[in-house]
Amino acid sequence: MVFCNLFPFGRLKSLGLGARLAAVICLLSGPVGAETTASGFLSRMGDLASPAWFVSNFTIKSPGFRTAWRRKAIYFDFENESVVLNLLPAEEKVGKDFIGSELQRRKRTHFGRYEVIMIPAKGEGVISSFFTYTGAQQKTAHDEIDIEFLGRDTRKIWVNRFADGKKLPGRWIDLGFDAAEAPHLYAFDWQPDSLTWFVDGVEILRVTSAEFEIPQLPQKVYINLWGGANAQRDWSGVAPKDTQASAHYYCLSYRPKGDTGAQCSDQTDLQ
Repeated sequence: MVFCNLFPFGRLKSLGLGARLAAVICLLSGPVGAETTASGFLSRMGDLASPAWFVSNFTIKSPGFRTAWRRKAIYFDFENESVVLNLLPAEEKVGKDFIGSELQRRKRTHFGRYEVIMIPAKGEGVISSFFTYTGAQQKTAHDEIDIEFLGRDTRKIWVNRFADGKKLPGRWIDLGFDAAEAPHLYAFDWQPDSLTWFVDGVEILRVTSAEFEIPQLPQKVYINLWGGANAQRDWSGVAPKDTQASAHYYCLSYRPKGDTGAQCSDQTDLQ
């Protein structure tokens, strides 16, 4: 058994990578983070290490996907109070070009408001994300709602949705700032008949069921960082094999429809 007091929080920033990774493993066995309601949540750095979240640790078999998920690619930046997702060149035995990082919420969520405070990674072919998803892995139809940043141009945000496997033409939206330079609040509000995306509290896109089909199935919340392949060339670009990149996540939250629980926007000056 590993005890968390072997890794005092104040010392972690001065420890080597191996010690920080050991501390992460310790935290991943810690208590469940606080929830705003039975179905909503507000997760900051420590809560993201709770059993309410699952750290992906597997390899996607498809040769068109160049990234293997590994627990060791995630660490905690205690000085800046963020979870850091990393993308790194993989060892040959992995069978992929990169090891990347992914966290997913164990329980599915449904209609309501979803928020994240984050800094995406820069780099050709690098994708930083915050999204909800259900599909073949959950033995359901494919529903998905996306907020994604492509490291080739972090002055834009990519938003998208899938409903019953049908893809809404994704939208590039200019931010007016470089998202990779500082934390900002990104959000989407998912209702049975509409989807609305926000940046720092300002609406940037709204679609309704009169225009496009809206996802209806409960989904799981994900964050991840990965490297683009030839299949994504026209979208993200292809990540060079020596790519190293990091994305920082400070807060994730979900407030169900009709609830009044706290969210990330209540914890920050970013509105």
